[in-house]
This record gives sequence, C-alpha cells and structure tokens, in this order.
Amino acid sequence: MTSNKKTLFILYTFYLFTFITITFTNAFMQTFLQQLGYTAMERGILLSGTAVVAIISPIIIGYLCDRFKTVKKVYNGLLILLVISTYVFYQTTGKVFFLHLIFTSLAGGLFKTFCATQDTWILEIGDYFKTRYGSIRAFGAIGWMLGCPIGSWVIAKYGYSMLGTVFTVLSILVILFTSFIPDATKQQSEKIKFSDLTQLFANKEYLLIVLIYLFINMMSTADAITVIDKMMMLGADESLVATRWSAMAFSELPLFFAGSFLLRRFGDLRLMIFGTIMYIVRFILCAFAPTPMMLVVVSMLQSITFPITMISSKTLIDRATPSHLKSSGQTVASSVYAGIPALLTPIISGFLISVVGVNNTLMLISMYGFVSLILCIPYIKIKNSVW
Repeated sequence: MTSNKKTLFILYTFYLFTFITITFTNAFMQTFLQQLGYTAMERGILLSGTAVVAIISPIIIGYLCDRFKTVKKVYNGLLILLVISTYVFYQTTGKVFFLHLIFTSLAGGLFKTFCATQDTWILEIGDYFKTRYGSIRAFGAIGWMLGCPIGSWVIAKYGYSMLGTVFTVLSILVILFTSFIPDATKQQSEKIKFSDLTQLFANKEYLLIVLIYLFINMMSTADAITVIDKMMMLGADESLVATRWSAMAFSELPLFFAGSFLLRRFGDLRLMIFGTIMYIVRFILCAFAPTPMMLVVVSMLQSITFPITMISSKTLIDRATPSHLKSSGQTVASSVYAGIPALLTPIISGFLISVVGVNNTLMLISMYGFVSLILCIPYIKIKNSVW
C-alpha cells in the first residue's frame, strides 16, 4: 500500500470515529433543553448563543493555524475546550438558564468550529486528499449515522448526563488518533499578522461566495432547529429525532462518495446552484408535511442538498483564498456562514413560529434560497463562468 493510500485509509477511519464522537455533543442538545422545560422561544435564545462563539472562534483558530503553521496542534487544543464545555452542559440537569446559556453557547459554537477545522486540516494535507474530500467526508456521515442511535440508547439507558462522560472518553481516543495523521502542509512564508485577514474580504470573489453560503446555511441551520421543532410539536420523541439524523446521514453517502466525479463533470458552481434549488423544494415540502414520519421522509432530500453544497463550498472558498491564508480562508468563511445563521435563525424562527406558526415559518425560510441564487449572478459575472 502506497503512503498516500495508507494515509487515506487512516483518514476514512478518523472521520468515521470522530463523527460518532461528536454526535454526543450536538445531536441531542435541543431535545435535552426541551426535557428541562425550556419553551421554543427560550430554546431559541439559548441556541442563538452558540453564534457568538461560532463567529469569533473560527477567526481565532484559522489565524493561529496560519501563524504557527500547524492545524493538528490547534485542532487538539480546540477539542479539549469542546470536551469541557459539553461535559458541563450535560451535567447541568436543572433549569438554570444562565449556565445553559454559557455552555450551550460554548458547546454548540465550538462544535461548528471543530468541524470546520477538521475539514480545513484535510484540505491542506495535500492535493491527493483535497480531491478526495468528498469520499473522506462520507465516512463522517457514516459516523454520524452510527452515533445518533448510540446516543439515543445512552439517553434511554443512563440519561442525558452520561452523554458528556461518553463524549469525554471518546474524545481522548480521537486525540490519540491524530498522532497517525500528518499535519497540514503550510507555505513557509513570513508569519502572518492578524490584520492580514482583511485581505480576504477585500476580494470580491471571496466575499460573494461567503454571502451565498451565508443564506444557504440559514436554511441548513433552520433544518436542524425549526424542522425538529415541528417534529416535536407533532409528538416526535428523542428516538424519532435520532432516527431522522441517522437516516439523513445515510442518505448523504452516495453523493459524498461521488463528489470527485461530480466536481469534474459539472463544476462546483453548478453543484452549488442545484443544491440551493433543492433546499428551496425541501423546505416547501416540510411546510406541508402532516406527520413527524413524513418530515423524516422529506428530510431524505439531504441526500442532494448537503453533500453537493458542502463539497462545492470547500473548493469555491479554497480557490478564492490566497495561498498563505488557506486555513483562515476556510475558518473565517465558516465564522460567517455558520456563525451568523446560528445567531439569527433560532431567534427569527422562534419569533416567526409564535406569530405565523411553524408551517408558514418553513415557507418563509425557503426564501433564503432565492437570495443565494440572486447573489450568484454577480459572482458569475466576476468569474466569467461558462454555462
């Protein structure tokens, strides 16, 4: 087995195990808060607190990676912070709003930064792995699919407080696993300054891509919050929510594995536009779904929406980023298109649900997709894309 193929196999296993692990910190956060007695509006406020961390932490993490020419060490330090936050979150079993605001914010926000950092690491190991990002990320989907029923079983058997303990143990194994993976390959240039990050937003191509994905992720974030709110309003329990997460992860696999072929055949811009259109269709169908199980069925459109928008985002952002700011380019973009939706979506959705109902809210959320499509017009003009 060649060195690259051996490393690729390790990365497949790494993503599988890592995503099994991180389901414990994110997949059950909303149902835990509901069990504690928080209302939809209170849950929205608590979950929106993740945005502050999700906006600030990726900028800092990306800067540290580029400045010190390492992703692996920063990644491991980030995981330790995530472990502490998640453990305290699930150990706070009383309805203590202030504590839950702090640790929901930290656990939820650092989770998003952790995922972005892991993807950034893989993209920077070498071109061989960058072109195989889709298949590597597919094993993350398998891990998520396996982790959700395991987490549901832990809750049923031992309660939510055990999730933090299990997550801690598995995270220690993840850190040990990283010793088998090479660090990112960094351009050996002068150490960057924090002010160098302004170069990213001076680039119109980069700015437009980030804005396009901002509105795409307003929909994606609403799927993880508003759709689950509707499921619970219709009587779904933790088991069905976990089933939905697992089914969605399973549905992602074909297009993740086909990611390299799709990029070569259609190009990342076309994939992103098609994925956006399918997100619009998905939310309209969710608005009309009459039962929790029908929402699970509609959620199988995840098979199209998430893989192709995820894969295309990495290549579009990478291409628009200067070579000496590759880590910052990915993580700063994540702070905008993951952090801002995390801040706004729970508040907007919670307010809209209380005013116009959950179904009309889902219809309104689909409008974000049209904004992304409109923003594609100036981007295409800049790139002189051939259609």
